[in-house]
Amino acid sequence: MAKVKCGYCGLRAGKRYCPALDKVICPICCAGNRLKDISCPAGCKYLEHEQYQQKLRKEKELNLALDSLHHSEMNDIFRNQNAAMIAYSFESFFGECYVNDLFELTDRKVKEALASLYFSKFQDKPIEKSDFMQALLERFYTLEETCDRKLIGKVILRLIISIKNMTGGKMGAYGYLNYVKNNILTPGQDVSDGFIVETGDGKKTEINYDDIK
Repeated sequence: MAKVKCGYCGLRAGKRYCPALDKVICPICCAGNRLKDISCPAGCKYLEHEQYQQKLRKEKELNLALDSLHHSEMNDIFRNQNAAMIAYSFESFFGECYVNDLFELTDRKVKEALASLYFSKFQDKPIEKSDFMQALLERFYTLEETCDRKLIGKVILRLIISIKNMTGGKMGAYGYLNYVKNNILTPGQDVSDGFIVETGDGKKTEINYDDIK
């Protein structure tokens, strides 16, 4: 019995069904063209490995960008008044969305949206599409009208560092968002050496800045 030729290259034997092309294709064409020249449906079983590899690549690129900020206590960009203002604009937006239960926010969702925004606007990469991203873009464009664009990019990276430091562990999946709610949306708290967060069990506690460095 003759082998079925790959429906993509027509050279090698077709071994797996491609729902996007409605043809049997070879593993080489599948691996080399999925999510690029082939518009793969989300449920395709052959996407799992590729999506995992894309996630690793994105995380590596993000870490390289974060390392470029040269963040430390003494040269923290938040010491710059203009940078602090930009950060407040973003964080007050996140806090308002969180307390009003908009977009089903988690720390991770905010971090990934900021990363997507940074790579889109400063490295010309595709941006994720969602209602939250659209609202975040509107905030970015408003800031871009009056603030230095490069400084906005640095603040975005610095906010990602804050999220990475304030989420997970005993602070849970909402540690950063609870920090914003308790410290940005509720000004006037007398916490000289740290900030207030809600831990994973819902209790409020003071976190010393030294604990997250």
